[in-house]
Amino acid sequence: MHRCAVTISALSNSLAARGVWGSLALVMTAASIGAAKAGGYARYLESKTIEPERGDYYLSPTGEPTQAPGRWLASPDTLARLGIEGASVDGREFIALMEGSHPRTGAWLRRAGADGRRGGGIDLTFSAPKSVSAVWALGDDAQRREIEEAHAAAVSESVAHLTDNVPTVRRRLQGPAVEERALDLLAAEYRHTTARGVIEGDAPDPQLHSHVVVTSAIREDGKLVAVASRPIFRSARELGAYYRSALAHELGQRGYAIERATGKHGRYFEIAGVPRGLLDAFSARSREVARAAERFRAEVGEGARAQ
Repeated sequence: MHRCAVTISALSNSLAARGVWGSLALVMTAASIGAAKAGGYARYLESKTIEPERGDYYLSPTGEPTQAPGRWLASPDTLARLGIEGASVDGREFIALMEGSHPRTGAWLRRAGADGRRGGGIDLTFSAPKSVSAVWALGDDAQRREIEEAHAAAVSESVAHLTDNVPTVRRRLQGPAVEERALDLLAAEYRHTTARGVIEGDAPDPQLHSHVVVTSAIREDGKLVAVASRPIFRSARELGAYYRSALAHELGQRGYAIERATGKHGRYFEIAGVPRGLLDAFSARSREVARAAERFRAEVGEGARAQ
């Protein structure tokens, strides 16, 4: 029997009867990070990491789980031209790139925008289905590593799909600007394991997800330029579907049974056999929404609907 089945069966009897399906189906989102906030956001992501030799599961002084260091998602050639060595993100290098400067020389890497700033990027967030996060949370160290590897592989494949298929560069030669595919994207992945915004006093919900921050693109002529955000926003659903498909495949390769066609319009999947009550118990955000809806109805009447 796979370790996943052992983990699930130990909780099935006590949790299967609780509540309703609590899984949230937000698997991939994209957000633009303005130049004014780029450095601060980079510092925030770095503040949640720890040194690799300490392991991934230490708690901060406030009791919040610390996270593994970031990793670069770019070709060796792209990293080498910026003087970046190794796969792990150095916080100072990442902050410099987000602020628009060369991590070694400090020189500006691209032209200033209309506001005079040169930094910024796009944050792509890839979130595993709730059952994957639940099994990760309840598994031993070996099982957690296994799920993290599947998630990391799916994220890498999704970023490669973005690079190869989505025109992330806008270029004006003569006439209107045109959209082109990039030769490469310069991105950093930060993996997190809990959700923010839980009810005060509750433990954080387990939520395996990665922030992939794309700082720049390499144009066809080899020039490093800003990333075009609109094509990425247009492709968000496609990227989410690609990530889900890749993650389901990677988990299946590691022995996990997959329940397909779940969620809205059957677009999602879960690890088979995870009790619905367990997902509900690990979904403080869905409980927050339910409580807010109850307060809204109590205040304005049962027939009211949010606009």
